[in-house]
Amino acid sequence: RAQVSSSRVAGARDASSRDMRLAQVAVLGAFIAYAYANASSLTPAALAVWVPVAYYLVFSYMDGTEYAFGKPWERFQRWRRLHVIIGSGKRSWFKPRIVYDDEKALKAAETRGLKPDALGGERCIFACFPHGVVSFHHGVLMTDTAGFMTKFPTFVTERRDLVASITLAVPGYRELLMWLGCVDAGKRTAKKCLKANKHLYVLPGGEAEQMLTRRGEHRVFLKKRKGFVKLAIEHGSALVPVYAFGETDMYHTTDFLMRPRKALMKHLRIAIPLFWGAWGSPVPKPGTLAVVVGTPMRIKKVEPEAITRQLVDETHAAFVDALRALFDKHKKQCGYPDAELEVF
Repeated sequence: RAQVSSSRVAGARDASSRDMRLAQVAVLGAFIAYAYANASSLTPAALAVWVPVAYYLVFSYMDGTEYAFGKPWERFQRWRRLHVIIGSGKRSWFKPRIVYDDEKALKAAETRGLKPDALGGERCIFACFPHGVVSFHHGVLMTDTAGFMTKFPTFVTERRDLVASITLAVPGYRELLMWLGCVDAGKRTAKKCLKANKHLYVLPGGEAEQMLTRRGEHRVFLKKRKGFVKLAIEHGSALVPVYAFGETDMYHTTDFLMRPRKALMKHLRIAIPLFWGAWGSPVPKPGTLAVVVGTPMRIKKVEPEAITRQLVDETHAAFVDALRALFDKHKKQCGYPDAELEVF
């Protein structure tokens, strides 16, 4: 039965790849047909626009790499100009710092990640909270703006960040995210990455947590989010709790029209937070991001057919406890001594 199921998945994947290639050929053919039909009226200026657009649509926007391993660009991740946005320089808008709960344990986990599964290899799933309006703290872990890439290079270069499909549908922004190592948040893509020995960054709270964002409060949407836990059990991946103090202080939000916005979120899987930042604009308020990276929770691998609801629930409860403990342990040194973590 397992073999039949895996064959069906492989068949569906192959069909999806064929459909993508057919779509690429169709779009390219349409451009060529248009150019041929209007050859006499096409000016050099028109060609200068249409040729790059056609090339981008066919060979970048429709290449389907977001469902595989993306197209991370290490030089971009190390680019010093990114520090203008997030960095320790005087002109940096955000001043990030990373707090490690157990740096030695994290380095040991990175070392295990260099080995294949047959030799005791183990990948990590970094479960990051809170989502916030934009999730700027991911910029701290996806780049070297706070030294994370220097200290733990393969946690950046051999990592993929799962993001909502809608964000990868925006031309231009899609490329920016994929250069940083982002891929589609679908279950199939996540499994593909783990099987290829890639670490993962996930935002379990997703759009629901994004809608919960309120300045000055620490809310995570986690009680019903157990998919990432089951994924860790299935692949024997360590779970690393991450909490970013300051993420929810970048914007003011409002509950205005919350009910219809939640309805849209439920049916379209799109969060529409109403927010404003510095000077009442979409520009976030400057501040300090304190990203606390927890100690990896090692998870015993269990075959998919042997995973029980009880096992998932117990592992999920242990993770919630670890996140709470991480929050309470570091909140004072991160500037939030009286903060309380709310789990929804």
